Amino acid sequence: MKNIKFIIFDFDGTLADTLKFAIMISNKLSDRFNYKKITDDKIDDYRGMSAQELVKKSGIKYYKIPFLATQFKIEFKKVLDQLQAFPEIPSVLEELSKSFKLGILTSNSEGNVNSFLKSNKLSEYITFVNSQSRLYGKHISLRKIMLKYGLQKDNLIYIGDETRDIEATKKLGIKSISVTWGFNTKNILKQFSPDFMVDSPKEIVTLMNNE
Repeated sequence: MKNIKFIIFDFDGTLADTLKFAIMISNKLSDRFNYKKITDDKIDDYRGMSAQELVKKSGIKYYKIPFLATQFKIEFKKVLDQLQAFPEIPSVLEELSKSFKLGILTSNSEGNVNSFLKSNKLSEYITFVNSQSRLYGKHISLRKIMLKYGLQKDNLIYIGDETRDIEATKKLGIKSISVTWGFNTKNILKQFSPDFMVDSPKEIVTLMNNE
């Protein structure tokens, strides 16, 4: 893809198959933070919601979200040895790293992500891991990455699985790729108009090489 130097990935739901663990941890912490549990029959409903709708539906208070995010990271550390990369992701990262610098911007912790990368032998393909705790703050972190590496908005593309990933890129005029194998459904992602949408990791390689 012309002018692109960096490809930045979300982690949970994009590179790592974390949905069942996220639900398990969410339900474990629900009583402590006073919000609704996610029952099996409601999972698809939640996946079809934007981040704003999800927060409203769950009933969690906004001021509790940073504290919940911190506890989430602690709980994720306990299941790191069970996490797996989505099929095709290792080979896709290897292929993309030949032509682009790859980074990760995540709401998870740097420690958790780096441990996952190391255990899955993926560290060599990743230039940096950046963690941010704000629910809607990825655009701020993306801007900092641009400043650190001297990038213009057409020099990078962000790949994620949630509506808030699309919103973050639109605030900066950065192109986005939405993946349909993560948390949010294809239908709700379409409503937020990402620049591109892919149904398999290999499609990312095709898109980046041909677009």
